[in-house]
Amino acid sequence: DRIAKLIDQMQTLSRRTVEPVAPCNLHEAIRRAAAVLTAGAPNAVRIEEHFDPSLPAVLGNAGALVQVLINLIANAREACAAAPGPRVVVGTRFASGLQLHAPGDGPPLRLPIEVRVSDNGPGVDPALRDRLFEPFVTSKRSGQGLGLALVRKLVADMNGRITNDREEGPAGGWTHFRLHLPMASRAD
Repeated sequence: DRIAKLIDQMQTLSRRTVEPVAPCNLHEAIRRAAAVLTAGAPNAVRIEEHFDPSLPAVLGNAGALVQVLINLIANAREACAAAPGPRVVVGTRFASGLQLHAPGDGPPLRLPIEVRVSDNGPGVDPALRDRLFEPFVTSKRSGQGLGLALVRKLVADMNGRITNDREEGPAGGWTHFRLHLPMASRAD
């Protein structure tokens, strides 16, 4: 099963075709991903939701979006499992001003919708931070280093962007993975 999963991930990473995008309800995708993870590990760290209920649909691929969220939330749960008072928070918000430059001479693509998956674990090793989304980069003993590379590819296929940052505070730190996506237009 592990080898089959590895092969599937490698094929997805190398696939040249892009799955079609359509309007998606972001909150439904998050809840589907959380339901899958909770069913698989009901006693793991609880997933908290901090949603902006006014957000419009995003332009994406619903199946790919669920896969991205499963990977990010599962990583967050694993990262903070040993922390005192482990927490995983998934939030959504409108983040105006962020744009992705389109290839060629096309106009920049606005990415105003943000999904943030945060955990209060120890954070990503600073030596890996700059290469975190590259294939075969991992800090896990049993990891293949393909999960975040797959996430980056799926997000790019939806004309989105993903970033990682760390926020330190007096009560400990938070690791954030931020996914920025385009809004679906009314004509989509």
